[in-house]
Amino acid sequence: MKQLLIYINPVDKKFSQEHDTLTKIQIDNCLSLGVTHHDIILVTNFEYKYKGISSVVVANYSVFDQNRSTKIPAINELFNRNLIDDNEVYWFHDHDAFQLVPFEVKLSKDAGFTTHGAYNPKLWNAGSFFFKKSSRDIFEKIYYYMNLHNSNEQNALTYMWENNIDNINERYEMMNQTYNIGVYKIAENLTISEKPIKVAHFHPHKKHHLDKYRQILPERLMKIFANYGIY
Repeated sequence: MKQLLIYINPVDKKFSQEHDTLTKIQIDNCLSLGVTHHDIILVTNFEYKYKGISSVVVANYSVFDQNRSTKIPAINELFNRNLIDDNEVYWFHDHDAFQLVPFEVKLSKDAGFTTHGAYNPKLWNAGSFFFKKSSRDIFEKIYYYMNLHNSNEQNALTYMWENNIDNINERYEMMNQTYNIGVYKIAENLTISEKPIKVAHFHPHKKHHLDKYRQILPERLMKIFANYGIY
């Protein structure tokens, strides 16, 4: 399984201070879990290297407004450049979605999406999802509907689900909430999730967020946070 991180900054062409720290935490976390360098893919629109991992540089995709995301066009560029391999599962996750324990996902369909769980089970959460090479047209259509409705990727995919565009509902798996425990209704989502919890999705720099998650965060990850002044 490949881990995919994407950060596009078309203005400054560099990480914000917070995302520079989060990128290093993500790479440190992956390596501490035994993920190989080859299986960590960092996508940016500028040159970057950390612990032997160099970013894949893509175009300067702009966010058209506050509701738009660059992750979908960046993924489409990876497809167009033949950088998505056959027989591989790719896990995209936000910089603030942290893997807690080792796991592998083997998709039986083209993609696997998570929702907001107890907070909103009918809305896709774009912060953690899985896909294979066969999903290429799904991401092309997500971007199409983002532009058509001037909306974000979560709403675009939700629209595709609700209308079963091109039979999409036969092509994805709904992933258990354990792969994306967000900051809303944490207790309820922990209850409905497979154990052990796989992914905690929160801002560690915000103490009130970190405090909500301490009960499920492994000591290994807490030590990595501490290395960057996060307690």
